[in-house]
Amino acid sequence: MSQSSTISVRTEKGLKEKVGKILHELGLSHSTAINMYYRLILAERGIPFDVKLPNKTTRKAVEDLEKGKNVKRFDTAEELFQDLGI
Repeated sequence: MSQSSTISVRTEKGLKEKVGKILHELGLSHSTAINMYYRLILAERGIPFDVKLPNKTTRKAVEDLEKGKNVKRFDTAEELFQDLGI
């Protein structure tokens, strides 16, 4: 077994508690979850999910959604698919 090392991380107390409950349900400790994350970074040779700023189109769409502008609502999935032409 290789030598271990300690990492000290600051995070919001509430965030740690909420994540801790989820990890407990999964049967994982914070240390195990962080080690899993580190192994994914190593395997992927980078962060294992997209970390980027939204482009102008996405920002506009989010702003419109928050303001309720240009929002279509459908009562059924079939109505949505029909609107999309599929």
